[in-house]
Amino acid sequence: MHELGPLVIGFLTLLLIPAIGVANLTRKRLTPLLSLVVAAWGAVGAWALVSSRPVVLGIPRARFLKLWIVGLILGFGFLLVARLRERRKTWRWIKLAMAAATIAAFAKGLWTYLNTYT
Repeated sequence: MHELGPLVIGFLTLLLIPAIGVANLTRKRLTPLLSLVVAAWGAVGAWALVSSRPVVLGIPRARFLKLWIVGLILGFGFLLVARLRERRKTWRWIKLAMAAATIAAFAKGLWTYLNTYT
């Protein structure tokens, strides 16, 4: 039974990111959905940590804390981007920043590849 918790969390995580992408294609506002998901993640995680069990959902407490914090950071990041996307003035700058980050990541990857294999 302890093995089931990490599997369920992993499966739900795999579903969340594509669900956000599909919702984005429908051009609906994502802010209410993301706010609900982040609030639920925060509340359930806080409740699990306050319950003072050494193992939470089959995951050691220290690892669960790290995963919970990473989940909150990613959730708030997605929420921030969704909010800024709903405003036309800021969306251009978000697209520009995302393009710059993509170019920088590609350049870094190419540099690493060339240093490794040449």
